[in-house]
Amino acid sequence: MASALEGTPVVALCGKVWVPGRDPKKYPVCPMCKEIFESLGDKGGKGGKDGKGDKK
Repeated sequence: MASALEGTPVVALCGKVWVPGRDPKKYPVCPMCKEIFESLGDKGGKGGKDGKGDKK
């Protein structure tokens, strides 16, 4: 979200570099990024469907 406010470019999982400027909920997820994210499974990100990870 900070990158949208500051105009800082970000790199998507697929490698595309862009500057977010709008509400991301209004746009579809890039099919390639979705495939990469799903292939990460428990290895990447915060894990879990809700982004909260495993509670131990």
